[in-house]
Amino acid sequence: MMAISDTLLWNEALPFGQTRIIYQWLRLEQLSDWWQWLLVVGVCTLILGYVLFWYRRDSAEQHRPVGWTLMMFRIAALIGILLFFLQLEKRSEQRVVRDSRVAVLVDTSMSMSLPGTPSSVGVASTLTRAEETKRLIADSEFLRELSANHQVSVYRFDDDAKPSSVAALAKTQDQDDVSVEVISTGSEQQASIREMQLLGRFSIILCAIALVGLCLPIGAQVVGIREWVAGSWVLLLSGAAVLASLICGAVAVVPNTEYSLASTLGLEEATPVTRDDSEEETTESVSVPDDWQLALSPSGTESRLGDAVKFVLEREASNPLAGIILLTDGRNNAGFDPKAVLPLTQISRVPLFVVGLGSAERPKNIELVEIDAPKRVYPGDRFTLKGLLGSNGFEGESVDLQVLSGPADAELDQLSIEDETQVTLQEGSELQDIEFQLEPKPVGEWQYALRINTTLPDSVEKDNAKSINIEVVERKNRVLIIAGGPMREYQFVRNLLYRDRDVESHVLLQSGSDRSSQESQKLLSEFPADIQALSEYDAVISFDADWTQIPDASVLALERWVAEQAGGFILVAGSVEMPKWVARSATGVRSQLLRSLSPVILKKTGSALLASGRVTGQEAWPLKLSSDGAQAEYLWMTDEARSSLDLWQDFEGVYSFFAAYELKPGAKALMRYSDPTTAIDGQLPVYMASQFYGAGRTLFLGGGELWRIRASGDFYFDRLYTKLVRWVSQGRLLLDSDRGVLLVDREQALLGDTIMVRAVLKDERFEPLVQEEVVPRLLDPLGGNRPLVLRPMADGSQPGVYTGQFPVLRPGEYSVQLQLGGLASDEVLMATVKAKVPALEMQRAERNDTLLMQLAADSGGRYWTGVESAVSNGVGLDGQPLTNIVEAIEPQDQIAYLPGAPDSVFQLRWLGWLMTWVASCLCLEWLIRRIHRLA
Repeated sequence: MMAISDTLLWNEALPFGQTRIIYQWLRLEQLSDWWQWLLVVGVCTLILGYVLFWYRRDSAEQHRPVGWTLMMFRIAALIGILLFFLQLEKRSEQRVVRDSRVAVLVDTSMSMSLPGTPSSVGVASTLTRAEETKRLIADSEFLRELSANHQVSVYRFDDDAKPSSVAALAKTQDQDDVSVEVISTGSEQQASIREMQLLGRFSIILCAIALVGLCLPIGAQVVGIREWVAGSWVLLLSGAAVLASLICGAVAVVPNTEYSLASTLGLEEATPVTRDDSEEETTESVSVPDDWQLALSPSGTESRLGDAVKFVLEREASNPLAGIILLTDGRNNAGFDPKAVLPLTQISRVPLFVVGLGSAERPKNIELVEIDAPKRVYPGDRFTLKGLLGSNGFEGESVDLQVLSGPADAELDQLSIEDETQVTLQEGSELQDIEFQLEPKPVGEWQYALRINTTLPDSVEKDNAKSINIEVVERKNRVLIIAGGPMREYQFVRNLLYRDRDVESHVLLQSGSDRSSQESQKLLSEFPADIQALSEYDAVISFDADWTQIPDASVLALERWVAEQAGGFILVAGSVEMPKWVARSATGVRSQLLRSLSPVILKKTGSALLASGRVTGQEAWPLKLSSDGAQAEYLWMTDEARSSLDLWQDFEGVYSFFAAYELKPGAKALMRYSDPTTAIDGQLPVYMASQFYGAGRTLFLGGGELWRIRASGDFYFDRLYTKLVRWVSQGRLLLDSDRGVLLVDREQALLGDTIMVRAVLKDERFEPLVQEEVVPRLLDPLGGNRPLVLRPMADGSQPGVYTGQFPVLRPGEYSVQLQLGGLASDEVLMATVKAKVPALEMQRAERNDTLLMQLAADSGGRYWTGVESAVSNGVGLDGQPLTNIVEAIEPQDQIAYLPGAPDSVFQLRWLGWLMTWVASCLCLEWLIRRIHRLA
């Protein structure tokens, strides 16, 4: 009965385990003091002595076997009661093996798009670092071999403080190869079942024989044969046989709780019983991406190596982590210092196995990182052509930088020299800005190029020239300015646009008279009445205009002009007219149209007399740029994002705002008013927001106080509003066809950005085009040409409008081209996006061997240079022989025993048997005493 039965089970978190059965006498474990043991032994001794004394005296006149039989049954009953007092319990302890784990951290910052690791003889790699990583993980047996001994998790890390999980693989080693002691094999289990059933059958047969044996002396006593000496011995032997049969039955039935009572007694075939509380066999899921190239594509603008290692160490703190594999160039340029995690790796005893990617030395090279110029310019207006020059190894040397120009479809060697300058190269980590002021060519499309002309030993000559297409157009940007009164913001913008040679501005001042003098090319007395009149303009700017004084037909024309003709609309909230018309125009066509044009939801609150929605404070609060606002180039007051963001952070702020908190679907909040006391449900009011509306663009400003930026310099205010006007006008300026327009949400992008594409299309009858999808072609910088599916707006609110998106994965120019009217048509809509690598990732992109070697050595790991050396045996940088990375990581499987719950079936059978044992002994004792006429 005390035998241990072992059964092999699955464990949910671990691939294998072994269960051992433990029997515990709970009462004995509670007797911790010597006097408790002495008391139990003393009581048992007294009871036993009392039984022996009285039963010997009571059965003195009977044959000795009769007395012995009575004493045997009474002592057996007392033993049963004692066993009940000692509380026997059956528990299962599961031997579980927690599989060794390995985390693979893959660098996906922008620098991973640069050339990979050179060969051992110095030949430059034809792969990028990301492609080198992808070849290791997806195109080799690396993960399969690693998962033979470990559970493997693959993460990607870049500019996020927390790396994101890419894949998870369970341990795949066969169970036959695992050195686990399995006590009960299949054949042994079958033998154990046979023994159990033989013992059960024997107990039944023995019990039957014993009962027959008891009937003989009992029957003799009943019929009056009192002096049958042989019968008393039969009585003793039969009583002992009854007890023996109960013991054999207990051994067969009580411990084997996984089998039914009938099967333990050999009455039916032995099959395990399925119980509801049994653990289900489970296996760990395996998750791998469908497209490894997309999953590991470089997209981050920063490398947070230290944050990634720290995150994995903390996440896997309770797991047997055998090591962390790092696939990186080691250029940590943000976040936690990787050296600071070394004490944590030592405490956790987790070595870092590092594979350094890329070249340890930056080759001597001069390159044109990028070229930039306006896409469209006007005749006679000089424009700026900008270039970004990078170099390494030529500090102090001079090169000639030439500007070339010619027809848009001409080859580079067919272009003529437009301008030339000499540039002294700076340190390799510095990028130099180069600018040329150029006169535009005649009307048409032209190609401009920058070319480095040098005799220096440049290692990569193909990056010495870049080109861009510029279209020279005749017409200027026409802007209609409408204002309810001469607010200060209006005056500054009116004067700015009047001075701008690229802008023709018309002004409608509602509070003015016919004799008013306003700086504009044309002074209007009324708002354009129809869409034909509005078609003269590219943008409309409303400074706190009183829309209740404008006819519904004009507002309807404005909405159609924005949606169908790609017009731009800027709505600047004010403190006089806007609260009134918002309150008065809660219903009606005019209200619905104006509210639909706004990127924010304009709610009716208060009354017309109480400046509905307008909030004014006693102090200025800065404007907080959102992530979309920080990336929007039309909000940059300088040539690059960082210095522009600094200007916004230094801006003292504004005093008032319009209480708008909710955005329309698809709209973007660019700025928010930062006073925390104005937040509702944790949301600050929106101060600037933008949206695409049909083919056009609309912009909401929560107040007319941006003129306060002039405190930092008039130039910043002028540049900001010039960019805002050009941005909302872009749809009109790029309108290549009467049947539609193709728009992107930004023309300059960083690697990893997602570009939103929007097409507003009409059919041959110039009605909104309605179909399930449109499929333009996406041309990437490598010459790839693939379809880009655009689908209608989900809510169906704007028929003829189709949207889609694509990721920017490589530097260079992306072009989206949509052909209208079938293959025979030559009408093509086009939009372009220029992608570049952030300077932070570009300036120092060589492999950081010093850091990576220190991380590997101080953590107890190893370091390899390049993927090829990591998967094959070789020699490290320190001259020591290296095994491949899979063999270098020793499994760290952990073995533990998990206690289980008490076996309820065993408890039921054990208590049932005790009751049967005690009841049988007492009943037989009573029957024998009655037959033998004892008291």
